[in-house]
Amino acid sequence: MARVNLLPWREELRKEKQKQFLSVLILVFILGGVVVFAYKYTVGLQIDAQERRNSFLETEIRKLDEQIKEIEKLEEERRRLIERMQMITNLQKSRPKVVHIFDELVRAIPEGLNLKSIKRTGDKLVINGTAESAQRVTAFMRKIDESEWFESGSLKDIDTDSDYGASRKAFSLTIKEASLSDSKEGAGNE
Repeated sequence: MARVNLLPWREELRKEKQKQFLSVLILVFILGGVVVFAYKYTVGLQIDAQERRNSFLETEIRKLDEQIKEIEKLEEERRRLIERMQMITNLQKSRPKVVHIFDELVRAIPEGLNLKSIKRTGDKLVINGTAESAQRVTAFMRKIDESEWFESGSLKDIDTDSDYGASRKAFSLTIKEASLSDSKEGAGNE
């Protein structure tokens, strides 16, 4: 039998398989590099897109914050205007009341009693005046108590009036205005 040396053929086959393995290995490294690069590139694009969206949202949020501040200013101005309107409405409602109060005061003043000053603070009137006698002051207080426009009157001070002599009395009187309902005030206006 003839002897055939198969070693070089095996050696060549091994070298060929080694070349194929190295080629596949290089190809896997190249494909891995391409996949990593593509992944990083895609993630970078997504990050850039998200940053653009975030900056857009921040810009819009700033615009909305400015609008909110403007709305708050407008609401504050609206509140002040409503307060003014309510104050004006209250003044309009109290206008006829003041006329009735002065009318009642004039009707309640007996002869021989003079008023020096009337000061209004809230719903209280402080009246200073002089009278010929203490009985005139008492008559004045009775008429005030009978009036529907006043609730109570309290005498603070009564003394002789040094400007007009011993027979005249100086007095100070505090009167509380009655809190009449709108229907009473409306009836009083007619």
